[in-house]
Amino acid sequence: MRVVQTRSRRVVLGILLSALIVGVMLTIGQVPLAVSQPVTIPAKMVKGAIPMDGANPVWEGVPGVIVPLSGQLITTPMHPNISVKSVFVKAMTNGKEVGLRIEWQDQTKNDTAIGPQDFRDQAAIMFPVNTAGAPPFQCMGQSGGTTNIWRWNAEWQKDLGKDSAGIWDVDDQYPGIFWDYYFEEPAGGVTYPDRIGRSLGPFNPGIWSGNIMSDPTLRVSSVEDLNANGFSTLTTQAHQDVIGNGVWEPAGSLKGGGYTGPTWRVVVKRALETGDANDTQFKAGMSVPIAFAVWDGENIERNGMKALSTWFTLKL
Repeated sequence: MRVVQTRSRRVVLGILLSALIVGVMLTIGQVPLAVSQPVTIPAKMVKGAIPMDGANPVWEGVPGVIVPLSGQLITTPMHPNISVKSVFVKAMTNGKEVGLRIEWQDQTKNDTAIGPQDFRDQAAIMFPVNTAGAPPFQCMGQSGGTTNIWRWNAEWQKDLGKDSAGIWDVDDQYPGIFWDYYFEEPAGGVTYPDRIGRSLGPFNPGIWSGNIMSDPTLRVSSVEDLNANGFSTLTTQAHQDVIGNGVWEPAGSLKGGGYTGPTWRVVVKRALETGDANDTQFKAGMSVPIAFAVWDGENIERNGMKALSTWFTLKL
């Protein structure tokens, strides 16, 4: 390697000034330096069930990795001014299941999209379905390179705590609502399937068409199991194999945690191997590409307007 030296003070000062400007901009934007982070996320071997509670002490001794995020600027809709700059990731396996805990700072809890002005907080974890060879395009894969996406949804998490109706509905969001004509409900309320059973088709096309976003009976948890092989190809799987649980912590401070202040802490897990050809299959000892995305509802982020990572490696 040939080293070029210069005695020009102007050149030296220019280089130092440029480096200083870059450092200041990264600091102001709270952009973590990817080169300072490991590219492998180790999954710690544990005994017993993987806890779905992110505050469980079992998670304390699991090593964590900060994964830098940046705005999606490849296709519309874009959103360069993201608010979440990184996620803190931990992984564990018990030989039968794989679990991940992801945390990120979020000053507000956005867990409903009932109102037209509302957008929900979300997070997603992505793997290639075919783990052999180079991973597909990091933005939802490509033709011939299908991805398996586990998308956690704060609104679905809210629905899990709802009463027998099973979903946070318009009358929950706006308790003072008045309508001149609506289906009467018996005293004590009804289950959500009963409610929508009387108005399938003309009043609930989402339910009638089998849309998992509209029908909570199609969900197994607050996580949706999906596939994609390029932009505009995101598809809900017929069989949902992933479960999850998310909690918004106003303080965020937790032993073994990554952040202080308001924080989302989400745990997702799945069996290492399933019978679904659309799922990524895991085996002990393998390394598999993994990527992340986060949406901040308060920052009107939805669809392609998100913060995302490049490919990392999950080591089982």
